[in-house]
Amino acid sequence: MYAWNRHRVSVVPRQLRVGLGLHLRTVSNMRASEIRKRYAEYFERTGHTQLPSANIVPQNDPTLLFTNAGMVPFKQYFLQPQTSPYKMITTAQKCVRAGGKHNDLDQVGYTPRHHTFFEMLGNFSFGAYDKQTVIRMAWKFVQEELQLPIDRLRVTVLESDHETYEIWRDQIKLDPKQIVRCGEEDNFWSMGNEGPCGPCTEIFWDTQDTRYAADDERRWLEFWNIVFMQFHRSSDGTLTPLSTPCVDTGMGLERIASIVQGKTNNFDTDEFQIIIRGVDQLQRSHAIRPLDAQVEVAYKRIVADHLRASAFLVSEGVHPSNTGRGYVLRRIIRRAVRAGRLLGIDGPVLPALYLSLEAAMGAAYPELIERRDSVIAVLQAEESAFAKTLDKGMSLLTKLFASNAAKVVSAEDTFALYDTHGFPVDLTQIIARDHGWTVDVDGFNAIQTQSRERNKASWKSGATRTQISDEISSKLAEWQTHGISTRFCGYEIDPEQASMEQHSRVVASSMLSNGDALIVVDPCPFYARGGGQEPDTGSLTVTASDCEAPRTLAVKHAVALPNGQAAALCVDAQHTELQVGQPVVAAIDMQRRNGCAVHHTATHLLHAALRQVMGDTVTQAGSLVRPDSLRFDFTSTALSDDQLREVERLVNRFALASTPVNVTHTTLEAAKEQGAMALFTEKYQADNVRMVRVSNVSVELCSGTHLRTTRGVFPFQITSEGSVGAGTRRIDAVAGVAASKWLQQQFAYAQNAAHILNAKQLSKLCDAVHRLNDTNKTLRSDAAKWLRVAAVNAQTVATHATTLGSVPTAIHILAPESSAPHTSDARLVAERACHLRDTQPQNAHVVIQDTHIALAVNPISFPDVQAGALLRELLKKLPGKGGG
Repeated sequence: MYAWNRHRVSVVPRQLRVGLGLHLRTVSNMRASEIRKRYAEYFERTGHTQLPSANIVPQNDPTLLFTNAGMVPFKQYFLQPQTSPYKMITTAQKCVRAGGKHNDLDQVGYTPRHHTFFEMLGNFSFGAYDKQTVIRMAWKFVQEELQLPIDRLRVTVLESDHETYEIWRDQIKLDPKQIVRCGEEDNFWSMGNEGPCGPCTEIFWDTQDTRYAADDERRWLEFWNIVFMQFHRSSDGTLTPLSTPCVDTGMGLERIASIVQGKTNNFDTDEFQIIIRGVDQLQRSHAIRPLDAQVEVAYKRIVADHLRASAFLVSEGVHPSNTGRGYVLRRIIRRAVRAGRLLGIDGPVLPALYLSLEAAMGAAYPELIERRDSVIAVLQAEESAFAKTLDKGMSLLTKLFASNAAKVVSAEDTFALYDTHGFPVDLTQIIARDHGWTVDVDGFNAIQTQSRERNKASWKSGATRTQISDEISSKLAEWQTHGISTRFCGYEIDPEQASMEQHSRVVASSMLSNGDALIVVDPCPFYARGGGQEPDTGSLTVTASDCEAPRTLAVKHAVALPNGQAAALCVDAQHTELQVGQPVVAAIDMQRRNGCAVHHTATHLLHAALRQVMGDTVTQAGSLVRPDSLRFDFTSTALSDDQLREVERLVNRFALASTPVNVTHTTLEAAKEQGAMALFTEKYQADNVRMVRVSNVSVELCSGTHLRTTRGVFPFQITSEGSVGAGTRRIDAVAGVAASKWLQQQFAYAQNAAHILNAKQLSKLCDAVHRLNDTNKTLRSDAAKWLRVAAVNAQTVATHATTLGSVPTAIHILAPESSAPHTSDARLVAERACHLRDTQPQNAHVVIQDTHIALAVNPISFPDVQAGALLRELLKKLPGKGGG
């Protein structure tokens, strides 16, 4: 018997195998789609419920950027198995590992099995079956469905887990030589320092790499992990058996496909090859750029992998940005584009390959087809934006490479590329490495940390908010475990009524550390379900006893319960806990509720108007519904002024039609058949969705509160429109009473401006502004002339000749302001430097007066010299820093 470390199990790169003449025979010609299908059908036959993949963006797990494992959507069920609606589940889960703790981005393309996007096949039990059952099911699938030969398989077990060892040996009848005992570092899994945990058993494949002995771990590839969650680990490390043991299994689709198809590299499997063939065709349509063969293969794999990740992320509503998930997506897209450029593809890369992705995965994931236009639009916009950034960054780096003998990109230059030009630091590292340079990453990180600390100066109460938020989350999870629930009755309220009162009872109550109380009442009229809509506020009146006067407590906000059907209330309880069973009268702030209803209905009308004006490619990318305004993010190109006015006109026309807003409940499939639009970022119950319809205008799946008719949306006014990222626009707008107030305010501003400019009528205001602008232009022109005169005649008290780099430089000290009143001005210093540059082009010129400094260099005399670089070199010897 022998031991191994599973973290070192790997397969050597394909290029090495080719060189050594190694080959893996094809076990079968089964495609990845067939493996995915067989897995789901097999476990359905064994009693599992097949669920669709959860979103890549975790819905209720703020600790993760992305879903990075098959079990992530079920973490709550592993913590409280009794709350799971199904005891046995099987899924093919979309996963992303790029950014945060789990980040494979930099390895992608250069190793056989690293991916940013991958699929994890899994089957899960929440108290339904034991070790023997799941091992038998797994082995039967491997033998009968995948038909993998037994002599090519090995398994590992925890060295102290004798039960699992005996199941493999005595019931599966596996040769003991094929069962390897390992330590806890390899075969024991936990969700964290505390919580569910247990031993695992893994199935390995013999790659038959003849460079390694049969007992060498480098010869074996792990492809299926089966975890037995049978203990709870406490903070002191004590293991306590769970009353309801669970099972979590995971098998990477790309990895098992490579085994079944006889490939040594995941990128050689059928779904990847469809995309890579698309890369080949696209490359041939451009000028061929000679590359090392292995490097070319790596770039093609980068493009194929990153197309999958970026397309799926965008299809779920993630958009490129400079923070969080959006920044990870931006890095993925830009890394793919650069790889495409190095392959000689000068035009669009990912958009041009999208149909290849559809051919590979569209059947399994129809959202790729349904959302094609909006996804391509986002990818195209980000590529276009990056093309400008790439050209600018490459130009700056090329000059840097030619001017610095140390072959180190400084922290300051790296940060300037990142902060000023949007050039990712990892891309700077890649380009530097290709040129034999390094990057001062530690220095960059220090500068970036300082920048972030400055930006966080106003976040003084964040820790307190986080603490309270954690308390609320913990209490809601506990209540879910104990079956605490309530009926939401908020949809039954007419939002236009002046007031409402609901007689309820307290069914759960807990004090928070800040003196507030978290309370659940039944029935509950307060809305908190999301959909971009802000939650209700209001009050709870505690019914008086014989010796106590009634108390009215403010409801600060409502928090959705984990099942999403109703709300818990954060109440200013004045440090007094309410008792379970206590009667209360719940009252919603109806003015706030009506404002939210107005703006939520307006959001639907706006979405419909945008699609009429800009086309069906417009897709909602997010929204925020407040009582006094709305914000709507959508995929589109920029709107012209005429298009914005047309959108406004349409929304107001829809509103004035007083069309009824009808709400019905139906199945997801029926809603889709009726043309209902749904948010990428939301997950819907297949058997019950809420459909909001405005006849002949809009049909959407929505959980928000709405008006009974569209009339209350009038007037509707767009207050701003702009970009919030590549391919994503944002409209801010007001409707109803809020719009009336906004328009009155704008009218008051116009009246004040007319008064100041002495315009007798508002219609003459524009003429007055034009006259003022013409006067200002004249004054600015005169000022510029006098500035040039002052610069020519500025008194120099000292001149010093020196050399900066290899450039002869003259340093001029101007008379201080005290001896030349009213002449100490940065503009004067800059103008003097430009005057000297033009009249004495043989030198670079530095002009200093008091705290002002400027440097100018003649571009004809010194075409390869950057004034900013010379100034930075000078400032290394002086206190201060150059800017502008």
